[in-house]
Amino acid sequence: MRWAARVLVGAVLVAADCALGAPPSEDAIDALVRPSLEAKKAPGFVVVVVDHGATVFARGYGTADLVEGHAPSPASRFAIGSLSKQFTAASILQLAAAGQLDLADPLARYFPALPNSERITVQMLLNQTSGLHNYPSLLEHMWPLEGTIAPEKLLAILATDSPDFEPGTRFAYSNANYCVLAAIVERVAHVPYGDYLAQHIFGPLGMTDSGNGFLAQPGTVRPYQGSGWFLPMPLISLDLAFGAGSVVSSARDLARWDSALLSHSLLGPAAMQQLWSPGHLRDGSATSYAMGFVPARLEGHAEVWHNGLVPGGGGYGLNALFPDDQLAIIVLSNGAQFKGEPERIVKALAPAFFAASR
Repeated sequence: MRWAARVLVGAVLVAADCALGAPPSEDAIDALVRPSLEAKKAPGFVVVVVDHGATVFARGYGTADLVEGHAPSPASRFAIGSLSKQFTAASILQLAAAGQLDLADPLARYFPALPNSERITVQMLLNQTSGLHNYPSLLEHMWPLEGTIAPEKLLAILATDSPDFEPGTRFAYSNANYCVLAAIVERVAHVPYGDYLAQHIFGPLGMTDSGNGFLAQPGTVRPYQGSGWFLPMPLISLDLAFGAGSVVSSARDLARWDSALLSHSLLGPAAMQQLWSPGHLRDGSATSYAMGFVPARLEGHAEVWHNGLVPGGGGYGLNALFPDDQLAIIVLSNGAQFKGEPERIVKALAPAFFAASR
């Protein structure tokens, strides 16, 4: 009943705002968000909304740490999981724009020991059509789980895996693609992947809460598993998710990131078109994945989104952008079972901003 009451209150407040032609108020947004706290799928979470370059809502809910009892905030640092793929893709596009690599380059130019390296291109890695086998599964390999993990160790294991299909013939989501892309960034830029992000993305955008890998992991919000009751997850090193899920950030930093993407201030229009456009297979058919983003539509409005979860690293989160509306909604949590709630929040909030902009 409380959930229904919250939704009803939120709907009334949003309707009142939109009747005046204004975006939803903070109270209206809060009323639409709170059912996700009452769902008890995560101890805590943070929601940030960016509208035309301005942060119009930024609030934490619940508890960041069940022992210390403090609430999460927009500045809380989370392991953001596969949202990291956005940064890896942008790094590759930056290097391509600078003429330091080409998306048509064969993987063999950088790592010839990987399977099908002569027939896999950088573009295929970005679009998840390479056929490289997904990782990490402890049933398949004894993956390193603690401390600093050299990328070379990961690549050496990936080189022993058989490919899942012929390059360019199918789409299949694989962390291996983005692990390899981060290694390409290191090979081309001649700096560690985390240093590249700091120098070319985090620093220029003022993302002071952000970092990469095991060295950035201390101080992140503790992840929990369970629904209604919660147990802390055993922690693993974020270095294992190199390039595919190794970034640490905050919701306020992701707001800066989204604002830069929406304004084309970090990547030019051509690169942004590549970042958000679906990939294509050899037969010319389009896939459902772009480059670290999933193109979609919500109530007729263009959307690009990605979710993220690192088991043993961080909880479930979502970053959703609506380029034509200059709108972004970020939800980060410390719950492994929080999936579905960020999506509900986006579907509740975005149409309110669509209506206000008509």
